[in-house]
Amino acid sequence: MGRTAKAWERRVRAHFDFLLDSGFRFDHVDDDVWATAAVYVSSTLGVEVTRSTEFRRVEITLLRLVDGQLPEPEIWVTDRPINRTLFDNVLLTRAPNFLEQVPAGLSKREVDRQLRLWAELLRSVAPDFLEGDDAAIVEAEQVVRQRVAENPQELTIWLPEDASDTDEAKAREKAERTTPDDVRIIVRRYGR
Repeated sequence: MGRTAKAWERRVRAHFDFLLDSGFRFDHVDDDVWATAAVYVSSTLGVEVTRSTEFRRVEITLLRLVDGQLPEPEIWVTDRPINRTLFDNVLLTRAPNFLEQVPAGLSKREVDRQLRLWAELLRSVAPDFLEGDDAAIVEAEQVVRQRVAENPQELTIWLPEDASDTDEAKAREKAERTTPDDVRIIVRRYGR
């Protein structure tokens, strides 16, 4: 484990080790260019605490384990259950007024404020989750499905302006093979 991962583990554990009292255990840290995530798991659920350089904030993700394993990130919303959700979606269903209070930023002070607040909100807004109930994920799933109903999923394929019709057909065919049927596929061209 690198220095960044070890430092993130220390910072997260200072705020989230209360999860240990609820049957969770600290599992690991994933560290890559865009995010560093500390993961806690119980026998059926998980919590991921992420320092996201992409979104310049700390994020909390609630997880429902699949056959005892962490769920793969879901790319598309399909008829299958959603097994991971940002805690923001839980707040939308249970305490929407708190969403505006969550700060952003990645300075040491901003990160510590976010870690402290997320830990506090997890305890106060989703105590049932800490007791092993996945209702918070089920409720958040409804928020996500409603969002998709209002903003249908689509995949945009970008091709150079001089790509042939055959290139476009191949790109569309490949996308259709790997994308759910209800996802709209759009092909656009760009100039070089």
